[in-house]
Amino acid sequence: MQSSRFYLSALSGLLFGALTLASSCSKEDDNNAPAGNVDKARLSALIDSVTTGYSAATEGNKPGNYAPGAKASLKTALDLSTVTKNDASYNQAAVNATVANLRRAVAAFKSALVQEVSVANLVAQWKFSGNANDATANANNGVLKSGPTGPGTAPGDGNTLPVLVADRFGQAGQAYEFNNGAYIEVPYQAALNPQALTISLWCKRFDGNDANYLVSLNRWQSYKFQLQGAGKPFLTISTTAGTADKDADSGIVPVNVWTHVTVSYADGNMKFYINGALVKTWTDVKGPLKTAPQAVPLSIGQQLPKDIYNSVPTGGQVATYFQYYGPAYFKGQMDDIRFYNRALTDAEVQSIFTIEKSL
Repeated sequence: MQSSRFYLSALSGLLFGALTLASSCSKEDDNNAPAGNVDKARLSALIDSVTTGYSAATEGNKPGNYAPGAKASLKTALDLSTVTKNDASYNQAAVNATVANLRRAVAAFKSALVQEVSVANLVAQWKFSGNANDATANANNGVLKSGPTGPGTAPGDGNTLPVLVADRFGQAGQAYEFNNGAYIEVPYQAALNPQALTISLWCKRFDGNDANYLVSLNRWQSYKFQLQGAGKPFLTISTTAGTADKDADSGIVPVNVWTHVTVSYADGNMKFYINGALVKTWTDVKGPLKTAPQAVPLSIGQQLPKDIYNSVPTGGQVATYFQYYGPAYFKGQMDDIRFYNRALTDAEVQSIFTIEKSL
């Protein structure tokens, strides 16, 4: 990561230097000077600087890359600038105009840099690259757990941990499979219980289980994100105005197909996305998310941590709040889970999908 940041900083410096060179052209230049008196030193230096940045840049859809096609546009501007540099018939006005055009091309190229989405608001990112650790500096690391699978009268334990499997690109050990009650438990931190949120993840469900819990914190007194029997993403939240349950309406996650699923909530807006596309917006849910009355660990793949089921509440909830009612665990595979403390924009959700949909 440090070398990547150095590379981006160095490349940005090269391109910024190109803009500085361009802007340093004196307004006192004699635009009407005959061709024989034309000063092309600044144009030459600018071309050299931009060429270096162009050569170092890589196109792609990952942070640090430039959007596909961006280099072609910059190369066109460079080629035209080189023609002006090498042609003795151009006067100072033409050279100055070429410098200005190349400067604009550099600015457009810099705007095509693919950047990570809202890093400042990324509370946790579980990439599942060989483990359940948080990829951010926030240390919301997960612990592999086995969970209950039995009926309400006999929860039992599936005695199965999440298993590393190949991800959606076929890379071994880069995603987790959840079955037979297996889940990942993340110790509670206040940062995981914000007033607004976005949850983004990839999943492949195995069946029509109507309690396919993806990410859950303290049941309906915080938030729980799941797939219903029909494969509809479904979010339950507790706000200062009450409790709300909403689904993605027409949005469906197919069986046995890796699908990007995102939900966001901020006061007055709950949104569901499938593969980067907005499929449903609810505007009748009001108020910021409430703080959980009790510090309960976050669960990935289960409705609640197994040690919390049938425990005595300590936050003023009703005595049966943590009662175990029956199996409520995910059956399938998950990968690349992101948790943000604000509602991302439609464009930001699309950016995540674009970044993560291919290697």
